[in-house]
Amino acid sequence: MTAEGQPNFANKTLWTADNLNILRGINSACVDLIYLDPPFNSNRTYEAPVGSQAAGAAFKDAWTLSDLDVAWMGLIADEQPGMYAVIEAAGRAHGKGMQSYLCMIAVRLLEMHRVLKETGSVYLHCDPTAGHYLKSIMDAIFDPDSFRSEIIWKRSSAHSDARQGRR
Repeated sequence: MTAEGQPNFANKTLWTADNLNILRGINSACVDLIYLDPPFNSNRTYEAPVGSQAAGAAFKDAWTLSDLDVAWMGLIADEQPGMYAVIEAAGRAHGKGMQSYLCMIAVRLLEMHRVLKETGSVYLHCDPTAGHYLKSIMDAIFDPDSFRSEIIWKRSSAHSDARQGRR
C-alpha cells in the first residue's frame, strides 16, 4: 500500500538514468524538486573520446516513431488534448523526429506532474531546438500561470566546440 504524499525513497536521492520507470515507482505528490536534463533532440550521435573512462559509450540523440511506445500517443491524445495538439503541430512543422521526441518527453512530464507536490518545482534544462514546444507542453500539464521564469545561461568561457566560441 502506498501513501500519497509520503516518499518511498531516501531524502536527497539523485537518479541519473532514464527516468520513466523510476517515476512510475514513486508515490504521488511527494517530490519537492525535479531537475530534468533530457537529450536535446540534436539529431547527432555522441561518443565518448578514446582514452576516457567512458570510451566506447555512445548516445544517439535522434528520435523516430520506432523509439516510442505506441500507447503513449493514445494516452496523450485521450488525456491531454492540448498537449497532443502541440505535439501534432510540431510533427507537421518539423517532422516525425520532433514529434517523437516531444512524445517521449511528454509522457515523462505527466509522471513528474503526478509525483510533484502542490508546492513543488520543476526545472527543465533544454536548448532552442525544442524549448518553445516544451514550454507549451508544460503549460498544458502544469497550467500556464504556474510558470515562474526562464533561466538563460551565458558562458564566460567556451568549450572546445567551435560552435560555442572556440577560436
